[in-house]
Amino acid sequence: MLVLLVTFAVTVAAAPLVRRILLQRGVIDIPNHRSSHATPVPRGGGIACVAGVLVGLGVADSLHGEVPWLAVAGALVLAGVGYADDRWALGAVLRLGVQIVVGALIGSTAGGGGWILAGAILVPVVVNAVNFMDGINGITSLNMAMWGALAMIVGYRGRDVALEVVGAVTVGSALGFLPWNAPVARLFLGDVGSYFFGAFVAIGIVTGSHLPSEPLLLIAPLSIYLVDTGASLVRRALRGESLTTAHREHVYQRLVNENGFSHLPVAAATAFLSLVITVAWASGSLLLAGPVTLVVLATYLASPRVLARVVARGRDSAEGTVDR
Repeated sequence: MLVLLVTFAVTVAAAPLVRRILLQRGVIDIPNHRSSHATPVPRGGGIACVAGVLVGLGVADSLHGEVPWLAVAGALVLAGVGYADDRWALGAVLRLGVQIVVGALIGSTAGGGGWILAGAILVPVVVNAVNFMDGINGITSLNMAMWGALAMIVGYRGRDVALEVVGAVTVGSALGFLPWNAPVARLFLGDVGSYFFGAFVAIGIVTGSHLPSEPLLLIAPLSIYLVDTGASLVRRALRGESLTTAHREHVYQRLVNENGFSHLPVAAATAFLSLVITVAWASGSLLLAGPVTLVVLATYLASPRVLARVVARGRDSAEGTVDR
């Protein structure tokens, strides 16, 4: 708990300084037709999360001495690449290449062999899912806090101090950043933040790989992120559109931009649905977890269309009443 609180406090304290520096350097997200925001906001606020995590890990190292520093070094490399992309818009091939290399490095910490290949696949998938889903206020902070809390529980239950520490710093940094990002955004995580959080989730999955059935449980909170990202990529691929170009076709974006919901309720809804799926998997029953996951994901994917029809019917009904 001390590690979590220290990480939280440092992240909160670092955020205003990071914001001031980003404004001075002109690292600002200017809204365009693909944005879900209407005002310019500094991006790169994830630097505050990095600061909080590093201090938290330092405390954990002094207390327990079980910090996966090699894997953390890989996460820092990705954070650096993310910040460079925030400033200068790096090419997709370069970013993916670094993600694969770092993934192989993180995978090697689980014992090498097949884990090197698994890490090289896992890290790009998770990092890009978090990055693509970080498009409205609060969504990444809430979902990463939920994942981190799960990692803490799984680590405590399995007596895996390293996993517990990874979870604690993830919760602390995510919640520490939340007041600066929601309900009104004064800072965006930027790629530096989304890459860093994605890397830490991958580290947690790799770290917990030796615990029976726990890797699947640690992946469960990512279900909404993975399915929303995958569905949008498939739709764009079928239309022959670029997969690396920014867009507003994710379900959470459509709920905000087409259905008119505010950012924070949509962000909270994604975290809640992910929690439902996670609880189902925590039950240990595939007969329960499988159907619950399918129903929740199908409901989420269909929600923009269903809600649009409900609103349209309500409007038609109201207009019919007025006419009479």
